[in-house]
Amino acid sequence: MRQQKGRSFGRRFASMALGVAATALFAGCSAGQLAQTSTELPAVNGDLGSTGTVVVNNAVMAYPEGGEDYWADGSDVPLHMSIANRGERDDALRSVTSSVTDDVAIEGDTVIDAHKALTVGGGTAEVSGEPGAEVGSGEVGVATVTLRGIKQDLFPGQVVYVTLTFEKAGTVKLRVPIEATEEPRTDEAHGGSGSGH
Repeated sequence: MRQQKGRSFGRRFASMALGVAATALFAGCSAGQLAQTSTELPAVNGDLGSTGTVVVNNAVMAYPEGGEDYWADGSDVPLHMSIANRGERDDALRSVTSSVTDDVAIEGDTVIDAHKALTVGGGTAEVSGEPGAEVGSGEVGVATVTLRGIKQDLFPGQVVYVTLTFEKAGTVKLRVPIEATEEPRTDEAHGGSGSGH
């Protein structure tokens, strides 16, 4: 009996030692992975909100143009978002205000038909996964909303307060970030260190 207990302990010890060695090996191989994934950017999701039967999804400011990495004071900044009307009656976007400008331009479609959507500045007609958030098929309205002559520099990571007012649904207040760039980061911009695994 003692011999079997000794073998059982030996087997368990060997299994445990093998597990520790494998963990150490895999941990060593993953060293430097941060440098290799430095070209991947986290997804920046825009804000969402709702009022009445209107749902606003993925509201963001466009990424700065012309190779810049921020919006300079005085710039005109386009907004992107989708707006869905889950109700039985048509509604309309009446105004947009913001904490960083006194001048917001709305152009294009402003009416959101019942069970339809409106895309703003390249947004997509998506609705959050809330119950009853389905939007019927058919044509989607298209509009642009621009924050004209912003009163401060805006950098990625900052948010801007934006209020949308609808004819029937009322107002929805959003915290709108700058969208993520589509261009990958380069090693030169981050020191270029890596282990080459």
